[in-house]
Amino acid sequence: MIVPSWVENLSRVDFLRSVGLYLTCDRLYLVRLRKDLLRVSVVDCEMREVVRDGDGGPRRHSLSEAIRSLLPHFNSGRDPIYVCLSPQQVVACQVYLPLAAEGNLEQVLGYEIERLLPFPRQEIYYDFLHTGKKGDRLSLYLFAVRKKTLDELLEALSAFGLRPTVVEPTATALSNYLLFSNRGIRNPAMVLGRQDQTWETVGLDLEVKGRSRVPAIVFNHRLSQEDWAQGPGRELFHSFLRRSPELFGWGPTQDFLLSMKGESAQVEDLLSLGNERLEPKGVLAEAAFIPAVGTALRGLREAGFPVNLLPGGAEESQGRALIGINALLSALLLIGLIAWGGSYPIIDEIRLSRVQRETNQLGPSVEALVRKEEELNQVSKDVSFLSKMDGRKGEILLVLDELSRIVPNSAYFSNLRYRDETIEIRGSAENASNLVPILERSPLFMNVGFNAPSKRARDNRETFSLKAELER
Repeated sequence: MIVPSWVENLSRVDFLRSVGLYLTCDRLYLVRLRKDLLRVSVVDCEMREVVRDGDGGPRRHSLSEAIRSLLPHFNSGRDPIYVCLSPQQVVACQVYLPLAAEGNLEQVLGYEIERLLPFPRQEIYYDFLHTGKKGDRLSLYLFAVRKKTLDELLEALSAFGLRPTVVEPTATALSNYLLFSNRGIRNPAMVLGRQDQTWETVGLDLEVKGRSRVPAIVFNHRLSQEDWAQGPGRELFHSFLRRSPELFGWGPTQDFLLSMKGESAQVEDLLSLGNERLEPKGVLAEAAFIPAVGTALRGLREAGFPVNLLPGGAEESQGRALIGINALLSALLLIGLIAWGGSYPIIDEIRLSRVQRETNQLGPSVEALVRKEEELNQVSKDVSFLSKMDGRKGEILLVLDELSRIVPNSAYFSNLRYRDETIEIRGSAENASNLVPILERSPLFMNVGFNAPSKRARDNRETFSLKAELER
């Protein structure tokens, strides 16, 4: 059965952390990763120099000091540690076995190991990777490391209470990094990189499994630049290029391509690919951190090539049943979230109906309270006005007294209004214009003038509207 891509993505949803260590002959690189749902972030990147390979204590002491200085950069009690060894420390070879050996590969390899590798079986740790079928034979890739090399690292880590979960070669770490950064491959792909003076290539192709095609490692070769530029190495490189592969490089690949002198090839930078996929953007400053990132991806369940050289430390298998359960639980979680999100409009509608019913019930009471409030506001204004008038009643009496004294008996007032130390008078008189100088001569009034034009009625009297301010 083909699993939909969205179900596969759901099965990888998690909150995880991991630490990747990449050990070369003279350096130790650390990368700490964090996964939030499907987002992968680089928390820290560190590099320490160590004494190059050699017998005696300087190398072990230097390695211990490097690990000690890196302890503050990760949580040694919670973060699982994944280790990648450089090509100089790992031997890789392709092995072909009869199809009959498929059910008992470990035992068959145990008998054949000394014939395949230049070391006694008791001096190495090894693991293998299926790479498909070639006709009537099984194709495997065998990876081995000398016990002396790996034990030196394990002892340095154990001195600080640390034990790695996985130890793997650069071939698988780089492949996992490529598949993560490039979101898989669609054609044959080659990864090219340099460590010291040695160039390593890893070839990937798509293998048919059932009704799907999955990536597989088809070769892993390590040669000096001179060996690549001539003889079998040159022919191997060009034969793979002729298959129109996607070519990915890490480190200074231009020198390698110039030495090959032949078919031109466009190389895509693995460092740039990773910086686009990892958060924050552009966090990786040096290509040498790439294998550390590739091995740390295993702790985030973002790797597809499970090789482990660690003795007795086989990585916990994430079988199809577990992945299926995880995908099912994730799908149920997604359905629950969709249902929960979809219920909000219904809940809001129910709440709105309830509020409307309560509002309708309270409507008459609210309207009565509003009317009472308006009445109280009006009464308050009236009281305030009367209070002011009460305080100014002396002024009003003074105004009335002055008007009754100076205005001639031939003039009549129909309306008198007093506000803000201003009076407005309406009435009629035989000659309204005579009233202005009369009021002006009074020591009580000033700025006397008409509000509106005077009109003469049929009885030969003028109606007027005057305005005057009080003198202080």
